[in-house]
Amino acid sequence: MKKIFSILALAMLLAAVPAHAQLDKGFHLGVKAGLNFSNMSAPEEAFEEGFLKTYTGFNAGLVFNFNLPLGFEFAPELLYVQSGFKGDAGEMFGVPLTTKYTSGSIRVPLNVRWGISLFDFIKPYVVVSPYVGAVLFGKGSVLGVDMSADNYKDYISRFQYGIGVGAGVYVWRFQVSFKWNWDLNPIYKKDKAATILEDNKFNGGELSLAFFF
Repeated sequence: MKKIFSILALAMLLAAVPAHAQLDKGFHLGVKAGLNFSNMSAPEEAFEEGFLKTYTGFNAGLVFNFNLPLGFEFAPELLYVQSGFKGDAGEMFGVPLTTKYTSGSIRVPLNVRWGISLFDFIKPYVVVSPYVGAVLFGKGSVLGVDMSADNYKDYISRFQYGIGVGAGVYVWRFQVSFKWNWDLNPIYKKDKAATILEDNKFNGGELSLAFFF
């Protein structure tokens, strides 16, 4: 039985080598899905109680991979991204001021990767990822203010942009990656948000798995 498993494992390994070698050339299309771990901590809130409390959402979409010379790749993505935050801001007149908000957006990361192939079927890499996006909807409440779908446009900045950095690895046609993303524009419009919220931005990690055809 052990010999059978060994033979099967060797056969899979040999089959993986030419399949991955093809990924080092030309253009490839992939599908991607994963988890987002986001929060809305402002810089001055660093290391305060609960400042790393995160909201877990998801991302899913398409990856377009263009191989370039010297180990570089250009890989734009078209993703649906769910972000959010949650927290407790105490009470006012006995009423809890809970903070919970989720949003869904379309995001276009423009990934630039660099890596080195190992054993012809493994390729670790690092990535820099500027991105732009548009918020599709938002819901929840912030400090007792309703942020429902009916009025979120009055508060939320619809346009997103930011940058991510991270690393990952190809194994055969699969890709596992982790990035840390920073939004560079505030979540709320300055003329609508309370002073305590006007400079807050989303930031957090992105863990994902992709498969290339």
